[in-house]
Amino acid sequence: MKPEHPRTEGGIKRKWVKRQGGKHAKPVGAKKQSVKNQIRSIERLLKRENIPPKLREEKERELEKLTDAGKENKRIEREKRLSTKYHKVKFFERVKLTRRIEQLEKNADNLSGGEQDELASLKEDLEYVMNFPRGEKYVSVLVKEGDTEHATKERARLRKLVKANLAAAAALGDENEGGAAIAAGAEDGAGDDDDDFFLDDDDKDGDGGSSPNSSSSSSSSSSSDDSESEEREPVYIPKKEMPVSKDPIYIKNHAQKLVERAQRKEEPKKDKDGNNLPQRKRSEGGRKRRKK
Repeated sequence: MKPEHPRTEGGIKRKWVKRQGGKHAKPVGAKKQSVKNQIRSIERLLKRENIPPKLREEKERELEKLTDAGKENKRIEREKRLSTKYHKVKFFERVKLTRRIEQLEKNADNLSGGEQDELASLKEDLEYVMNFPRGEKYVSVLVKEGDTEHATKERARLRKLVKANLAAAAALGDENEGGAAIAAGAEDGAGDDDDDFFLDDDDKDGDGGSSPNSSSSSSSSSSSDDSESEEREPVYIPKKEMPVSKDPIYIKNHAQKLVERAQRKEEPKKDKDGNNLPQRKRSEGGRKRRKK
């Protein structure tokens, strides 16, 4: 038998056991498959020849949906990666452009022709930086001396892409505003129709009042209203009053409550028939009472 002192002195080495559960334990259950794994498993299934046609159609439709979801996930991952990569570059260029634009706009009345052209180009550059597409690699808008031909072509392409995106967004906003205006006009038209409806009713009433039948009906209605008003008299409903006790109300203080409690303890206990129960002593197995 080995001693239980440390291992340096010949003791037993304890085996490390991974802790189960705990505060940061992961939930037990089946791990959700990724989109790639689902696509791979469906493709393997479709390679088999003995699959019923109905199941094959269902799996093909599911595969199309998963491929679209996989493309969307790739696009989102690319946008995140590029946005984090070029965040600082875009930030510093935006700061430089805004500062230069503010300097030129302070002296807007005294600007020369070259400075006005510079201000317009700076605004275009700022628009390029602010609305740059997230899924594209960023090309710096601040041109340097050693700029390559590929960079200039890519910058021109991206400028066109930014302008096209802004034009599409503006057209979509105009369409939304037009739809809102049409809906508002339809609501206003409905309100006008309702008003015309009530006006037509008033006109009909006015035309009918000129005939003798209408006058007789109005006189009969007025007489009936007068008779109803005479018949209707205010009804008095008496309110329910709370019963008032004539006996005086006594509020017990703490001392009176203690006295009553002591009296209840001294009273002999009774059974269901009302007979007094015998009180056993301590020697007979009775309850020991506390001394006050």
